[in-house]
Amino acid sequence: MTEDRLVMYSVAQIADRDKVSKQAVSKAVKKLLDERPDTPVVRGNQGQVLQVSLAHYDEYRQRFVNPAKATAPIRSISTGANGGPVDPSDSFDEARRQNEWLKLGRERIKHQEDLKQLVRKDKLDEANRIIAREIQNIVKRLPNNADQIALAVSKEGVHGVRVLLRTIAFDLGNAIADRLVALSGEAPETDELIEDEEA
Repeated sequence: MTEDRLVMYSVAQIADRDKVSKQAVSKAVKKLLDERPDTPVVRGNQGQVLQVSLAHYDEYRQRFVNPAKATAPIRSISTGANGGPVDPSDSFDEARRQNEWLKLGRERIKHQEDLKQLVRKDKLDEANRIIAREIQNIVKRLPNNADQIALAVSKEGVHGVRVLLRTIAFDLGNAIADRLVALSGEAPETDELIEDEEA
């Protein structure tokens, strides 16, 4: 989908559509861009967000905002720009065209989600930190092999150390793989809803 085919709305337009404050929409847009930095936006000269893809905004809110705590309606793929179902008999061609592009945009995002091509940036960053810490903890065990290495040097010289280091590297690799498998088993199946969303 090309940029000119996206339905782009300003914060003020979204706030007016959803009958919420511009601050609430700005907060939601900021979270969206933090987690999905590839979201299509139009920026001003100073980097401020002038417009955001309405399909991406609505899909983000549908997926991550708790409907019980949201003050604005959570719009689904079949919801039009006025909050109701997309009406194919709408006599306003431009509104109908925008609704169709909006629906297509949401369906493509949903398809990417189904293919596991979309991830939350905050969750990915957290997972990377945990993985790095766990790998570092395992690699720090290397000095525990100092006595074995010294013995290999005294008995077999460089060749003995080389063989021993291969074995140690293999063992560390297995320990890292086992720990990562355990971490993946502990991970939740789905991400929790974002509870503090206002828009």
